[in-house]
Amino acid sequence: MTISIHLLVDLENVQPSPKEVEAWLGDAGQAWVFYGPTQLKRKAAFELDSPRSTLIPISRTGSNSLDFHLVFYLGYLAAKHPSCRFVVLAKDTGYDPPIAHARTLAFSVQRMKALPAVASPAITQSAPSPFVLGKTSKVAKTSKEKAAVNAEPPKKLKAPVAPKGSPVQQPVAKKKTGEKLPIAMYRDLLKDLKAPNRPKSLSALERYVQTKFGPVPVPQKVQFIVDRLLTSDVIHLANRKLGYGPAKT
Repeated sequence: MTISIHLLVDLENVQPSPKEVEAWLGDAGQAWVFYGPTQLKRKAAFELDSPRSTLIPISRTGSNSLDFHLVFYLGYLAAKHPSCRFVVLAKDTGYDPPIAHARTLAFSVQRMKALPAVASPAITQSAPSPFVLGKTSKVAKTSKEKAAVNAEPPKKLKAPVAPKGSPVQQPVAKKKTGEKLPIAMYRDLLKDLKAPNRPKSLSALERYVQTKFGPVPVPQKVQFIVDRLLTSDVIHLANRKLGYGPAKT
């Protein structure tokens, strides 16, 4: 089974049932459940009813000990599986700074206070909700509104025709301003680096990554991407020489 989502549960902070975790994981998820000495009963329940949960005990008790264990695993898993989605299940806002940093490195990470009551983490599109800002929206309350709904849309006005002999000014096409998501750009980059004409040196790689961001120099973002490639063992450096794949030991 291909894992596409990793759920990291702070069992000291949030106590979902094993069945809730299994239902939310869907068909391609895995959970990592972190527990301390006071959650042994809940840990036993996960052993029985959650086959896709890996139980992680904290090595030593102490302030924020479990939090540090979870963040360590989050970084390890993200480096090994950069294209996966990661969800931290906890009410503790102390996880937010490392999660925000992970996003700057183009990882897909988020924190949730509780598991939503759905059978899968996939987001599905549904009909528009009848509730808007807490109030029920009703369509066509009166006969006038019904008539307005059923009325034909206004006809488009024809553009004026320029006289013969006069220069015709063509409409300027609007450029799309949407920027590609960093995670999507990173995935494309991984594919490019498998090609035979990939960059042969670190400076060439940095220039190539810069082209992904456009003509405006963004050295910090370029460095983030290069660091991400290094921590994921996509590339390695030996005496400043660029190599692909993990370094040979």
